[in-house]
Amino acid sequence: MPIHQDAEAAAAIRSHHDELRDTLQARVGDLRDAVRAGRPYEASEHAVIGYLEDDLLPHAAAEEAALYPAGDSGLTALLVRAMREEHQGILAHVERLQRADDGLEAVATASAILALFEAHLWKENELLIPALVADPNVSLGELLSGLHELVG
Repeated sequence: MPIHQDAEAAAAIRSHHDELRDTLQARVGDLRDAVRAGRPYEASEHAVIGYLEDDLLPHAAAEEAALYPAGDSGLTALLVRAMREEHQGILAHVERLQRADDGLEAVATASAILALFEAHLWKENELLIPALVADPNVSLGELLSGLHELVG
């Protein structure tokens, strides 16, 4: 696949990552604001959980199925392993958020998810994707073909 198509695929992934991050930041912010103001927070908490379940976790699963196998060997193997572990950490935090007993616990857990996700995105955008684009044996465009979960 021509290099410009891989560059376009990389840009699409980054753009989708920006959307995911921005939406999660907004929902976590709404939850935090409701708790700080002493307002009912349950609807905001459910909005965060719903977004995680419906968008972020399917995105992570699609990455593991389509993108990560391309980086499972060579110089990126340890990075991919760490990123899979981060997905497990995010999932564990989502499960904790689903069981949160009060607003403070919900905000703390949602904020932890956001922080972990932001760090994870940086690694993916700045380390893994450029390495895959540079790999002559990988066609990022072909890996992402038809995967809405990865590119929005």
